[in-house]
Amino acid sequence: MFKNANALTYIGFKLFAKDIEKKKEKYYEIGRNLKKAMISMPPEMYIATARMFSLLFGITGAILGLIIAYVLVTMVQLPPFFPIDIPEPYRAAWLFYRPFIYAGLLAILLTVAFYYLGNLLFAIYPATVISDRKSKIDRTLPHAIIFMLSLSRGGMNLVNIFKSLAENYEVYGEISKEASRILWEIEGLGKDLRTALADAIEVSPSQNWRDFLHGLITIIDSGGDITKYLEERADFYFERARQDQKNFLEFLSLMAETYVTALVAGPLFLIIIQTVMSVIGQPNDVAIFSIIYLVIPVGSFMFAAIIKLLSPSEIGRAPLLRERYLYLPKVRDIDMEKLKELKRKVWVRNVRKMLKNPFKLFAERPYYTFAVSVPVALIFTIYGFSVNPYIPGMNFKYWFFTVDDYIFISIIIVLAFFALFYELGRRKIKVYMRLTPIFLNKLASANESGMSVYRAIKMLAKSDTSPLRKEIEKMNSNLDWGVSLGDALIRFANRLRIFEISRTITLLNEALKSSGNVTEVLTISAKDASNAELLRRERAVSMFSYVIIIYIAFFVFIGIVYVIASTFLSTLAEAAMKVQGTGAGAGLGILKSVDVITYRNAFMHAAIFQGLFGGILAGVMGEGSISAGFKHALVMVLIAYVGFSILFGFKLI
Repeated sequence: MFKNANALTYIGFKLFAKDIEKKKEKYYEIGRNLKKAMISMPPEMYIATARMFSLLFGITGAILGLIIAYVLVTMVQLPPFFPIDIPEPYRAAWLFYRPFIYAGLLAILLTVAFYYLGNLLFAIYPATVISDRKSKIDRTLPHAIIFMLSLSRGGMNLVNIFKSLAENYEVYGEISKEASRILWEIEGLGKDLRTALADAIEVSPSQNWRDFLHGLITIIDSGGDITKYLEERADFYFERARQDQKNFLEFLSLMAETYVTALVAGPLFLIIIQTVMSVIGQPNDVAIFSIIYLVIPVGSFMFAAIIKLLSPSEIGRAPLLRERYLYLPKVRDIDMEKLKELKRKVWVRNVRKMLKNPFKLFAERPYYTFAVSVPVALIFTIYGFSVNPYIPGMNFKYWFFTVDDYIFISIIIVLAFFALFYELGRRKIKVYMRLTPIFLNKLASANESGMSVYRAIKMLAKSDTSPLRKEIEKMNSNLDWGVSLGDALIRFANRLRIFEISRTITLLNEALKSSGNVTEVLTISAKDASNAELLRRERAVSMFSYVIIIYIAFFVFIGIVYVIASTFLSTLAEAAMKVQGTGAGAGLGILKSVDVITYRNAFMHAAIFQGLFGGILAGVMGEGSISAGFKHALVMVLIAYVGFSILFGFKLI
């Protein structure tokens, strides 16, 4: 949003240019941060943009203040905020102008607040972009060094390595942008490689990338072996990745303990206290409902969001790679009508293909299941509300406890659809990720024996018996139809959308174009994929224990809640009824009757919410993905809902 100049930028610069120029020396650090964030504006233009947006924010605040003041004065009729003793001749005037004074004060207050809010947003925006770029660079750096090492072993010089790295921005992201900056200084500004690297160190947001470039400068100055340095750095960053993962797992251990204490034991303790308080005649439904409907959901979701935000793993699907060797006719040779017709036919074909096998589409893109499950769930919920309509004068709690079954079953429907297809898709991806190093080693072995990559693919298409065989056969078919080897490999990567495959195919294509030393590239890529698989397995084994902790905490929670609702609460309620019936002494007279049905339903809701949000947290802890938590949430919600419904004799619908 704020990375490029716009109309407001130029207007602001014309208005504030002189004032900004006077304070130019104060903006040195801002300019440095803008370069780190790769915001393509000089600091003077950025300050002008900030001032213009702050003015707009201030005007918005003034308008909002006047609207709020009008509502408060004309509708709410607030009393004076502070008493003022006005002499009688001026009292009438004060009472008349008082609303306008309050409106003016509120408008001024919100104007100033919004103006400084706009300034604050522009002040922190570069820092947020820098932080995001830093994390992305650090996450991609080990793989980028593997890329550079492979090309260096093939005999490519360092400038061309940076050029190749810059071209493959789909795979290497922010590091490609850093390489592009180095390349621009060399080719665009005519600087030598050492100077360009030194300049890149000054404006890079990542300390790891700066350290790596420092090492490169040292090797260049000393005339050392760049390939050996890259090999040493690759091993170093792999070990660092393992250490970072170990630190992250320790952090997860702390978060798991905190979760059990704060959102399992804590709510249980508060629920017990509020239950006892209700029995002794001091009920506080707001407190207990706040714990159930606010603290547990919001707290669990915040835990999941924090862990997801700090998770270092690559989650999701790899980006699509560009096909490099497609024939593109000249613009004057293109018949636009035929092109539109072709696009329409392709769209129709894709729709027919999707309708023919929608389950495959759902497995590949499980979020599409919401297009089916959410309407079904809404229809079911609306049906429940229509069967049990709310009539004015009814007890709202009892009515809600009547229709809540339809809401929970709707949630189960949504969870079940998504979890089923997500797990089907993930199972296939996990198999492919496990087989990726094996496939690369087979290619490397075939190439090492003197067979070209082209012939190796054809051989594997006939001999391979793993689940990857279908994809290899598709790649072989592309080659038979005259598709170039590079594009066939890219289409193979785009079908799988796995990070290791995408990186390997990118590297393999670069090797085929430049050095032809494919065996070395495949061996290094296989090692990189094996290292990534090793890190995944170590994390999966370690994080499985945290998933078990979440499940144990859930079962403890529903067990204690069930005991409270079925035994403790009923016993106290019966004692209260006996006391009231016999007129016992003051010692027992504090016991009051309680609405057992209300509390039982509320406790069932607490168990369901604990399962729903605890399951999502289990997915984030176990696999680093909120989507992976849907299956855990489904299991826990089913256990809580069906279990409580059977134990308490509630109707399932």
